[in-house]
Amino acid sequence: MIQKINYSITKFCDVILYPFSFLGDFWEILFLSILTSFVVLLAYKYFSSPAKIKRAKNQVKASIFAIRLYKDFWKVILGSFFKSLLYVMKYFALNFGVIIIILPLLVPLFVQMDVRYGMRAFKAGEEIVIKAGFSQDPKSLEIELLESEHFKPKMNPVFIDAFKDEEKKKPLREVNWKVEAAAAGDTKIRIKVDGKIFEKSLLIGEHKGALSNKKLRDSSISHIEYPVEKVFPEAGELEFIYIQYPGRSVSFLGISMHWILYYLLLTLIIVLAFKKRFGIEF
Repeated sequence: MIQKINYSITKFCDVILYPFSFLGDFWEILFLSILTSFVVLLAYKYFSSPAKIKRAKNQVKASIFAIRLYKDFWKVILGSFFKSLLYVMKYFALNFGVIIIILPLLVPLFVQMDVRYGMRAFKAGEEIVIKAGFSQDPKSLEIELLESEHFKPKMNPVFIDAFKDEEKKKPLREVNWKVEAAAAGDTKIRIKVDGKIFEKSLLIGEHKGALSNKKLRDSSISHIEYPVEKVFPEAGELEFIYIQYPGRSVSFLGISMHWILYYLLLTLIIVLAFKKRFGIEF
């Protein structure tokens, strides 16, 4: 169920972002920042109390001013200090309810933005480490990474059957391959396990859109982090196939930054610009 929801969100984002795909990543981020800004503004308009927030802020300012004004009177300083703490907690409590409403909407959006703007496809000549996780000792299975014209092997597979913790409660059962990206294209990693073939997408060269580091066997909470690909069509000993796409930055007017910096900056500017028009207080 979780996989279906997240996969549907990915496809929905593909549709709404398609008109901006010809303009560049910055304009897609700007569009998403505008949507986020109006969600935040509407949430504060209908689920917060601007008068109470403003009163709490003024009380904090008044307490700080009292400390500065009566700095020779320790009783006033002490009382004003504890009052300021009280009103700061009240201020955060008044904002916390709105944050709880907004957060479930922002988490899947952040994931969608990261798989689109936080990583890039491999370039020819770059090394790719492929990890396959299993539910049992991989040495007991017949496992083979099938050849492809898009990558070439650099070392023999490494079989791992160990534990992540000293208590031996978290098994680590993996097979790792190191390959080199050879030819650009939208291809597949194909792993054969006891006669069954499992596939995961692999992008080499120029690419526009969402990328997936991991493909899973089961629909679970982990699929929130990896929403691009469906789960494996049939159950088996293979739990996941994992690669790590290189990170990247977004450039605009010669300024290159991580996507989240652009997103937060643009959202902040838009929210502050329309704050008075919506009659809200932060």
